[in-house]
Amino acid sequence: MKNLDILKNFIENSLHINVDDDTLNKFNIYYDLLLKWNEKFNLTTILEENDVLYKHFIDSLYVMNFVDFSHKHLLDIGSGAGFPALPLAILNKQLKIDLYESNAKKVSFLNEVKNKLSLDNVSIFNKRAEENKNREYYDFASARAVVELNILLELTIPFLKVNGALLAYKKYDVDEEIARAKTSLKILDCSLESVNKFVLPNNIDKRAILLIKKNKKSKNKYPRNYSLIVKNPL
Repeated sequence: MKNLDILKNFIENSLHINVDDDTLNKFNIYYDLLLKWNEKFNLTTILEENDVLYKHFIDSLYVMNFVDFSHKHLLDIGSGAGFPALPLAILNKQLKIDLYESNAKKVSFLNEVKNKLSLDNVSIFNKRAEENKNREYYDFASARAVVELNILLELTIPFLKVNGALLAYKKYDVDEEIARAKTSLKILDCSLESVNKFVLPNNIDKRAILLIKKNKKSKNKYPRNYSLIVKNPL
């Protein structure tokens, strides 16, 4: 990537983290692998270098402005091409991350990125999110452009510790989606703590990250089978 200084400036000036050349080069390798694998099958429609820097890398890392991942465990579902989980793993070596992705080809890509970047803090599972056996286990869960919030809550909240939080990466105009999830929030004993709306550098795009806190232990009947979740959201 020719414009890694864009990423370096964001990490150092916005996140206030000193970043070395080795870490920056991991993002460069990640980008090269993204281009290579996208020739075989569709991982993302965002491929132009600056778009990847802003709309994938910086967008994924923005959450670090208000979340401390040190010595935490994160569940990422519907990981796809690895956003936000893998950029977070690169910058947070003390953060453990479990990625759940049901598409076997995407899992192959994720494993190659993990191996090429020596991301020992990452584990990758070729499973659906609701097949996770680690209930009440994670400090955080994340999902980026996966499903509607009322569905996403049931796929993630049961796997969080009490007082853990879901980080839901959403479009900027998220208010109606939040309103549709009001019942789900109540049934799953969680609360919307903050709606973090932001503009990517140089006004590239506008995004939102919701922080949803789990308040009580989840009922054993959740999550239900995925087909039922989708057919009859809470």
